[in-house]
Amino acid sequence: MQVAHTASYRIVVEGVLDPVWLECFGGLAITEERQPERPVITRLEGRPTDDAALQGVLDTLFMIGMHLVTVERLPSAA
Repeated sequence: MQVAHTASYRIVVEGVLDPVWLECFGGLAITEERQPERPVITRLEGRPTDDAALQGVLDTLFMIGMHLVTVERLPSAA
């Protein structure tokens, strides 16, 4: 997997991230969406430093049991 230097990503998972894991996500912005009667949706957005950093984020989410919804490469702001 090749990550362009200017590539930004949005990773969406179902559930709440325990604050103890936040430093493992390389400075990605983390937001939660809460709606009554629905699971919490957490979004991680930003620019991983390289493909290994992106893979590390995905591996960590898997390891802590988060349910992956989407991984999206965002359009570059040209």
